[in-house]
Amino acid sequence: MTTMTIPKMKTTKKTKTETDCWVAAQQHEARFWGNCLNLNTWHEFIKQEMYGREMQLITDYGVNGEYDMQGKSVLDIGGGPVSLTLRCFNSPRLIVADPMVWPDAVHRRYRMYGIEFVRCAGENLAETQAYFPSDEVWICNVLQHVADPKVVLAEAKHCLRPGGRLRIFEWLNIPADECHPNVLTPKLLSDGLAGLKMMYLSIPRLNEYWTPNAEAYVGVFSL
Repeated sequence: MTTMTIPKMKTTKKTKTETDCWVAAQQHEARFWGNCLNLNTWHEFIKQEMYGREMQLITDYGVNGEYDMQGKSVLDIGGGPVSLTLRCFNSPRLIVADPMVWPDAVHRRYRMYGIEFVRCAGENLAETQAYFPSDEVWICNVLQHVADPKVVLAEAKHCLRPGGRLRIFEWLNIPADECHPNVLTPKLLSDGLAGLKMMYLSIPRLNEYWTPNAEAYVGVFSL
């Protein structure tokens, strides 16, 4: 098993240690996904279509439910077992960077689609082969789960090549829990994306099974 650096999580003396919080969050995720063949997994795969639509992927690259990347490379941060890269073709390099240990079937599927899987936390991209200039960097329903959203956004910006695009979809103001330690706000996300050119930004109110009638932060930014 590949050794992975555990990112630091914000804690106080009254809370668990940083390592305990990180492990607890990952265990919660593992229970949700199970063997990656359950209803949660299929629901998440279908939900990706909404994320792709909101992040303008269908507008920019959509072809019959897939994405013709037109020769552009993609880094999906926190893509999990059903990354949007599974819908991509005509790309020289597709990478999913994610800290979880997934069933072998997930990795076989990624390899079958020519997708590289790099096991790392978003805060530690610079330590891995995922850290290279990409044409597209995607952050989709990820930052509630991480140790430090600002660090992940900073790492993501460093992975963009000049003229590249960062696409983001994140739910806003969802109460924190064991698996989602961060409450995201428009200011937190916009501050983290400072230095990029805003090409598109929307804060729609959407209805989705796990987050009904909730606001989301959706944007496309370029370097």
